[in-house]
Amino acid sequence: MGRVTGGEVTSTYGTVVWDGIGTLRIRYGGTLIRTRLGERIVPIEALRAVEVTDAGLRLLLRDGADPLQSVTQPIELYDFPGVDHDAAEGIARDIGQALVRRDVPETAATAWLVAPPPAPDRIEGRDATLAVASGQLTFKYHRSAGRKKKALGDPWSVPLGDIVDVEWAPAVGLGARGFLRITTTATPDVRPKPKHDPAAMLTRRATEADALFFAARLLTRIRP
Repeated sequence: MGRVTGGEVTSTYGTVVWDGIGTLRIRYGGTLIRTRLGERIVPIEALRAVEVTDAGLRLLLRDGADPLQSVTQPIELYDFPGVDHDAAEGIARDIGQALVRRDVPETAATAWLVAPPPAPDRIEGRDATLAVASGQLTFKYHRSAGRKKKALGDPWSVPLGDIVDVEWAPAVGLGARGFLRITTTATPDVRPKPKHDPAAMLTRRATEADALFFAARLLTRIRP
């Protein structure tokens, strides 16, 4: 059972503090990525609803509100299991009333409302190194990368203005490989697996958080 103090609930995945006015402060913990996230500020305008279930508290964000959530769906960054049920119900009810008072729409946000975590301009993966500089994203492939991977050139650079989407996926399961992948205006409808895709980088488990943060920051560069 989680611990609660005032407008605060604590879960194995972190602590959620509601100020009763219009701001949620989340102090993450429990997993490597969440611990690396540290503290994040979520304004009520970023929310579309709050749910309380037998499992715990879930914050439902509007599409396009958080770049971190926009690049990764497999990791639920706004699920907080094991919280005090009564306290969670009270916070959910209060937030629901605030959403109505402020007339916050459930539609997609027209601008980012939650800041991405700090990220480097360069990230090294298993088969490539990605770097952002001078308005371009450059893939520099490693020796281990195959010919299909290097089909567009080595290095291969793409203007940020040509990137339309960014995706990150963790390595889940034995032998699985996480990746960071971009979609450009020239990306075919049917694309190869990340291992062979020139527009993808296989990530290292030790630096998955860095790759995720890089992806979120890249998304805010192409969609300010």
